[in-house]
Parts: sequence; structure tokens; C-alpha cells
Amino acid sequence: MKSCAIVCIAVFGTLGLLGQIVLAQESKVYPHHDMPAMDQVPGDSLYQLSVTLLTAEKETLKLADLRGHPLLVTMFYSHCSSVCPLLTAQLQRMVNRLSPADRQQIRILMVSFDAARDTPAALTAFKNEHHIQDAHWIIARASASDVRELAATLGIRYRELPDHTFNHSAIISITDLDGTVRASATEITATDAAFVQAVRAQVARASRQP
Repeated sequence: MKSCAIVCIAVFGTLGLLGQIVLAQESKVYPHHDMPAMDQVPGDSLYQLSVTLLTAEKETLKLADLRGHPLLVTMFYSHCSSVCPLLTAQLQRMVNRLSPADRQQIRILMVSFDAARDTPAALTAFKNEHHIQDAHWIIARASASDVRELAATLGIRYRELPDHTFNHSAIISITDLDGTVRASATEITATDAAFVQAVRAQVARASRQP
């Protein structure tokens, strides 16, 4: 029994060492240099997600690249003719309630559900249709898997129908500077005073940053 124990200890010790070597090799192959340090990002931050966005301007960015600004974020699709125009108009009203200085602090992100059809050209047409010219508005698409991950994190439910339209919930969220959602709204026609106040609070916090 004693000799067996000694052999087992030796085997598991060797396996443990091999495991450390494998982990070290993986860390060299996958450095994750484009993400914020994990000990600096809250566990409930959107920036924990490895979501890659392609914007209407054909620019590629990581969701975490938006860190450092309050973020108004929602999801849509460009050929939507019912909910999404109302959702977009509600976002525009919210932003227009802010002072010009406060608008410089905030970022607005709309991510499409339609990974297959919402090309940069389709997203640009959507921007033109809704008169979105502010550079702080980001209209983007993502891969189908990234769309699922982001939607789940934001509490947005969606389903593609046979005609390639989408049934989806309409939720607008505001994050703090580190990407943690601080408030959400489902009202897309009337004013949600509590949500507007939450947006103003995050903008005020950003204004106090050095």
C-alpha cells in the first residue's frame, strides 16, 4: 500500500506539472491583450463579453472598447417597420434632453439581431433613414453567437420568423463607465422619468472624471 501511495503521488505530481506547462503555453498563444484586465472590470460588466462589433462605417471594435463612457445600449434590426423605429426615436429623445456638453460624455450603441442581412450598407441606410449623424452613435452588427450572448446579458428576448423578421422585446439600458447596467427601460413612446434620471446620473459621474 505504501509503495502504491508513493507511485500515485508521483503520477499526480507529474500531471500537475504538465497542467501548469499547458496553461502557460495557452496563455502565450491566447494573450487577450485587447481586453481590460479582468480584476479591473466588475463581474457583471458588459465588457466581460468578448463581443466583436462591425459598425456601419465598416470599423471593427470590441464591446470593451467603449469602456470609460456611459453607454445607452439596445438591440434592433434595420428592416424592422414597427418596434425598432419607435425604439430609435425614443433613444433620440433621451439624448436630445441632455445638454450639448453631456452628449459628449455618452455613447449610444444599437446592435442588430440580424447577423446575416444587416451589412454595413444596410446599417448605413438605417442611419440615413433615421437621420443619425452624431459620431457618438454606433450602429453595428455582430456574429449570431455574439448577438445571443449580448441579448441574454441585457435580458432581451428575440426570435427570427420564417420571413426573416424578428419578434423581440424592446429594452434600453444605461451602463456606468465600467459597463455595468445601472437601469433599464421598456417604455418606447412615453417618458420614463426614473430612467432619464438614471441616465443623467451616469453622465454626471462621467463629467466628474479627471
